[in-house]
Amino acid sequence: MDKSELLQRIMLRSLLVSMLLALSGCALVLPEVPPSAPTTIPEPEPVPEAASPAAAPPVVKPAPVVESPALPESVAARVAVVLTDSLPAYRNVAAELVSWLDDYTIYDLADRSRSPRHVFAEIAESDVQYVVAIGLHAAKVARSFAKVPVIFSQVFNVSENDLVSDKIKGVAVLPPLDLQIAAWREMDPEIRNIGAILGEGHEDLIAEAELAMSKEGIKFHYAIANSDRETLYHFKRLLRDLDGYLLFPDNRILSREVFTQLMSDAARHRIQIAVFNESLLKHGATFSASSVDSNIADKITIALNEMDKGNIDDVASLSPLSEIRIKTNPAMVEIFGLQVIGAEVGNSVAEAQ
Repeated sequence: MDKSELLQRIMLRSLLVSMLLALSGCALVLPEVPPSAPTTIPEPEPVPEAASPAAAPPVVKPAPVVESPALPESVAARVAVVLTDSLPAYRNVAAELVSWLDDYTIYDLADRSRSPRHVFAEIAESDVQYVVAIGLHAAKVARSFAKVPVIFSQVFNVSENDLVSDKIKGVAVLPPLDLQIAAWREMDPEIRNIGAILGEGHEDLIAEAELAMSKEGIKFHYAIANSDRETLYHFKRLLRDLDGYLLFPDNRILSREVFTQLMSDAARHRIQIAVFNESLLKHGATFSASSVDSNIADKITIALNEMDKGNIDDVASLSPLSEIRIKTNPAMVEIFGLQVIGAEVGNSVAEAQ
């Protein structure tokens, strides 16, 4: 083979190889995928916070309905008001009472111009329907001479004088003992032993005092006396065990002389004395627990209205009071270190529940 033919073959072979490489290059080199448009991945929406349950509106409790004590009704019937005398203890109750009476006449047995029998003869002639007797003497005279139903007040020794009957009813002379003992405990949280001396015929009062004191964790020491000398004897026997003493208004067993001695012994032994008459504070009593005139008048009025409705059998033999007036002796408050927070010294009124 000549050189020209050999050269032609070599060139032809080279051309074929080049064509194959070109074809191979097209197959192996893939065109780049054009970048896709940028996709914005949305940020996740914030998960809404669980709505906290709406705060429930505060429960507003309705204010307790405080019912005012029912006022008594005015008395339309004709009433005779008979006073033992014109002492403030009687006159002040009468003054409160007559504001509830539409038709009344007041009689004072201290008026010596006519006897009690003549007074009640006049009452009988005046078509009176009820008698209110204020004080022991008036109550005893009414029991003897009244021809109509009677309601009495301001009498301590009721059973001894046999005052209560089917037609004669009464209103208590003393305020509730539970209010007095609760007030005493508030003034002196440390008081533990209280004593009293009474005459005969006060079993109900003794039971009331024992119950009132037991509720306050106080021991009640008492004795029964038949004279003022026995009162002094029992007091001297009891005083070493006492923190306090209840002086009941029983004039059968308490004379002025014995009262003075009792107060002197109490001061020497640092015994608190509770009385039922404000006038005794000046003699060294620690505090007084007295009834309230308007409360007595209210109870009389309620009893009269029940009688007038024909319900005399439903009227209590002795209607209890519901209020008390506490008055303190500032000197004794200081001596005994009593607590009188929440009430002015010398003037506090409480009502029974």
